[in-house]
Amino acid sequence: MSSCGCTNPLNYGPYLANNCGGNSFVLFMALVDAIIRNTCDIGDVCGRVHAWKQPRDEYDYIVIGGGTGGSAVTGRLAENKTHKVLLIEAGPDEPETYQVPGLILSYFTNPLLDWNYRTTDEPVACQGTNGSCLWLRAKMLGGCSVINGMMFIVGIPPDFDKRWKGEGNPGWGWDDVLPFFKKFENNLQIELYSHRYHGVKGPVTISTQYYVPALAEAVIQGAKEAGFPISQDLNGENYLGFAIPQSYIEDGVRVSMAKAYLRPQRLNNNLDVMLNSTATRILINKQKKAYAVQFIYNNTTYTVRARKEIILAAGTINSPKILLQSGVGPKDALDKVGIEQIHNLPGVGNNLTNHVAFGLTYWINSTVESISVTWKTLTDYLNSRTGPLASSGLPITGRIYTKYATPEDPDIQLYFQVSSRKCSRTGDPDEDVDPKQPKSITISAVNLHPKSRGRITLKSANPLDPPVMVGNYLTVKEDEDRVLDGIRLVQRLVNSTTLKDTWKFTYADKVYGECGDKYSFNTDEYWRCAIRHTTDPENHQASTLRMGPVSDKWSVVDQKLRVIGIKNLRVADASAMPVVTTGNINAAIIMMAERCADFIKHSKIQV
Repeated sequence: MSSCGCTNPLNYGPYLANNCGGNSFVLFMALVDAIIRNTCDIGDVCGRVHAWKQPRDEYDYIVIGGGTGGSAVTGRLAENKTHKVLLIEAGPDEPETYQVPGLILSYFTNPLLDWNYRTTDEPVACQGTNGSCLWLRAKMLGGCSVINGMMFIVGIPPDFDKRWKGEGNPGWGWDDVLPFFKKFENNLQIELYSHRYHGVKGPVTISTQYYVPALAEAVIQGAKEAGFPISQDLNGENYLGFAIPQSYIEDGVRVSMAKAYLRPQRLNNNLDVMLNSTATRILINKQKKAYAVQFIYNNTTYTVRARKEIILAAGTINSPKILLQSGVGPKDALDKVGIEQIHNLPGVGNNLTNHVAFGLTYWINSTVESISVTWKTLTDYLNSRTGPLASSGLPITGRIYTKYATPEDPDIQLYFQVSSRKCSRTGDPDEDVDPKQPKSITISAVNLHPKSRGRITLKSANPLDPPVMVGNYLTVKEDEDRVLDGIRLVQRLVNSTTLKDTWKFTYADKVYGECGDKYSFNTDEYWRCAIRHTTDPENHQASTLRMGPVSDKWSVVDQKLRVIGIKNLRVADASAMPVVTTGNINAAIIMMAERCADFIKHSKIQV
């Protein structure tokens, strides 16, 4: 029996102290961990789904992957009590401590919760790390909705009208997708926004973060002084400018998609969830009908049949990997690893798109409170859900445009991250801190309209091997041009009176390989060299199973998210996006999963 009054048979992942490198951290961080895990309205141990130890032989629907899309589509399918639904997730349930927004960095790169993927053979980008870019990809129930910055951004109308519908996907224009954005949204501050763009009855709670430091307001003021527009709602009519956006948060606690969609169905006897279970392939018969899924749990391989449909939602990297392991994809890629081709789809694993960025770091006024785990920040959060731990970072963003774009279709987003310390030995706010050392802020200029395209393919026929990932960042010169222009926009912002004079923003000189030796500081050539050396790929990977017209050989799914040429198999994650949206992509993934469930609801089974 847990201290929250319920039977709690699960262990929700590793402990905070395990991620703090050294015995000196154990006592305090273990205490922090125990306090949070036993604060019932944070960890929600009594509301968790129960993990199964062995699957049934057959289900109506099988969902592969319990991330953002997988959680959403599973939750919707399980609402119909007559349907037996199985969800297969490679990782554990999300840790209780990850429900605290300020602990966002706690488990990054932990192999139990993060796939720790890296790209290889980058011809242009990430030269400071030998052409290899780190991709943080969650491996747990809720997926990247557990580790992201929580920003609620839906994209902009041109994404859907021009780049989705306009590129051969009827039914995916702005007017088509907006009702599904509103369907999942439960906006707690609708009085500040518009019912035209926002919903209030959905499962996903949206509100502003509980802690908005003075620095966020200063950035807004600085943006005004620098001539940038200010928006009340980046998801409304005025989607250009700087704003303090809303987040996936309720009562100061993170709202993951596992919490929003799966936990409400936890008592349903028609929903089974297999955790720590790695899907290896989808079985497809000679009539090209997907009929079963193989997966490994506890060193045992299971084969489970689907009476109706299989929904692939393992994410932009693992969804194409599983299709390739199942013999679906380009023949040359399958031949290289000795897998027999069952169905030819050249687009599987290709067309990878991702936002790419470069961050500039500045020293700032030392009175700024950093996101650190101390007795004070912990008690502030526990008592009133305020203080730095109530925020996943500096809750502000700016969507603006370079000379390569227009106000109607902006191409740059600015992200802000203040200095933070994820571990503490004593809980003292001044622990190991030099009072003369100023704090820092990093402002990232993100190219929202990348032209470069990467790929995902197999390393071997062993389903437990990671795939080969090549981002191909900056291989189209325009991508670098936009990031460079974004750097100039950051400098324009920082040179505002409020940030430069009041908050004492001072550039923190960094060394970017040999860039400083080759080029004069602050020249375009210097920054181009720096961008290639210290590339910052965002974690918005998309389009490796791109939705498109059947006549296009690179299309993998049709407009109802069905895998082209394979019966009873759909995709419900970012891999199906025709192209990445203009901003954070979590909301767009939820929208696609909602539509996938809706398509299934109104479909006839293909026999």
